Amino acid sequence: MSVFLVAGEASGDLHASNLLLALRRVDPGIEAFGVGGERLREAGLECVAHSEELSLMGLAEVVRDLPRLWRLSRRVRRAALERRPRVAVLVDSPDFNLPLARVLRKAGIPVVIYVSPQLWAWRAGRVKRIRRDVRSVLCILPFEVDFYGRHGVPAEFVGHPLLDELAPVMRELPAPAPHALALLPGSRWHEVESLMPSMLAAAGNLGASIPDLKVRLIVAPGLDPERLRALAAGAQVELVTSDRHRALAACGAALVASGTATLECALLGVPMVVGYRLHAASYLMARWLVRVPHVALVNLVAGAGVVPELVQDAFTPEALAREAGALLRGAGEQQRAGLAEVRRRLGEVGASERAARAVLTVAQGAA
Repeated sequence: MSVFLVAGEASGDLHASNLLLALRRVDPGIEAFGVGGERLREAGLECVAHSEELSLMGLAEVVRDLPRLWRLSRRVRRAALERRPRVAVLVDSPDFNLPLARVLRKAGIPVVIYVSPQLWAWRAGRVKRIRRDVRSVLCILPFEVDFYGRHGVPAEFVGHPLLDELAPVMRELPAPAPHALALLPGSRWHEVESLMPSMLAAAGNLGASIPDLKVRLIVAPGLDPERLRALAAGAQVELVTSDRHRALAACGAALVASGTATLECALLGVPMVVGYRLHAASYLMARWLVRVPHVALVNLVAGAGVVPELVQDAFTPEALAREAGALLRGAGEQQRAGLAEVRRRLGEVGASERAARAVLTVAQGAA
């Protein structure tokens, strides 16, 4: 059986790779091709394009790269139509994947979405395209099933695959060092270049009042450590490239780019300050379109402001240092209670196996 997989960023690559491994535990003969990053390639995906080619965030950034993205889209569509997989699994990246889903549906290739695009946050009208072109949506956030149910889209909560990824560390969490600060500036280079200087400056400010502060820069999969080392030149920081989750769990607090990394911190019980900064035009557009009360996934899952959010102009070294300092000096204990509730709401271990069974059901129905 042939499966077509498309994952457009680091977190999607991680979740899709675990899904592919789960599929092969059921059927070792499955062939998989599509778009993936380092983790999917390690899991055996035959890549017709790399996830790094899709890793853009924000309207201004996408518009600037439109010609290249169009060429990439044609290449990926051509590969799918020539090889005609039994099922296509599209992971998040709606601006690339939803037009692709229509092409696949017209060609008679059933489509499953794994990791729902955040339609509940903005541009909810796209749900009509999902209802038309997609057989099923496999949700990893608990509140998403109700959203799709209201719009007549078959959807299933399979649990969050990060629970599978982090289970070995979660079973034996290390004792956090009270004066260890983790920096997670994102998984895309434009995020890192935008956010990391302010995070490093904040760590420098904190070091003046916490002399024994240890700063760990947690390197996201797919990022070049040497390039990060060059960006951090002159800063007193340890780059963590291996056993990254255990190193993160041993920190007393973290400065985190908004995204999946906030859930990593929540599952590992690490108090955090969440921040983000976009191109000015992208931010203005987002303020007009986005319809959710929080930026951080942690706060959305909790349904409350469990962690502080510093966005755009509020994302300053001074504000980051102030909030992180409070966590390191004791406020983090109160935040951990809220993070425990987030962990409970994200479901049980086994998301990848449940998602694999759902994908195989669609594939077998199309046989």
